[in-house]
Amino acid sequence: MNRYGFLSAAVLCGCLVQTSGAWAAGPQRAQKMEASVQFLRTGSENVNGQNGSSVDMDSAFGVGVGFNYNLDQNIALGFNLSWSRPDYEATFFSPEEGLVSIDHRMTLSSGQFKGTWNFLDGAFTPYAEAGIGWNYVDSNVSKGSGVTGCYWDPWWGYVCRRYTRSYNETELAYSFGVGLRYEFGNGMFVKGGVNRLEVDGGKFDPTLDTALLELGWILY
Repeated sequence: MNRYGFLSAAVLCGCLVQTSGAWAAGPQRAQKMEASVQFLRTGSENVNGQNGSSVDMDSAFGVGVGFNYNLDQNIALGFNLSWSRPDYEATFFSPEEGLVSIDHRMTLSSGQFKGTWNFLDGAFTPYAEAGIGWNYVDSNVSKGSGVTGCYWDPWWGYVCRRYTRSYNETELAYSFGVGLRYEFGNGMFVKGGVNRLEVDGGKFDPTLDTALLELGWILY
């Protein structure tokens, strides 16, 4: 998703703030907790580093969970956790071999403490949100030869396995997003929107655009 698509979605949500009448009437979410399940589609991304190194990440599906507390009809504070496993191609510089290329699958997870503004009081409302937290990336490529550990199993006796560490890092990340929300009469709600995650610092600092569909429940 490019920056023009993201800005277009933001403009659309801003225009929908003017909606009134039947859309503005709905259930009371103020001072109530809510939980949700998220279905994500992260966009592709290319990150260039030093000495000719680069990471070309494919788009991928992911999942997430969210928990929020509605201070009133408009303001909510909460926490989101998301996870995905995109394929990637990486090129990095090795002093022994020069430029080396690999084709593998990484693990991405992000935790964000978020604030959400619902523009309207009713069941249907555009929203905007911003958050700060962390982004964890694991290349799933072994780092070193690893170590061997053994343990006693009551059925199989002594079992030995080899454990290896992989290249990974955790960095500060912040996010912002816009979308639409609709609440049903039974306490369920659905949200659809776009989100941008900016990773600050580290060797791998992508900008990840994500489209999401969220199903949730207001907890009475």
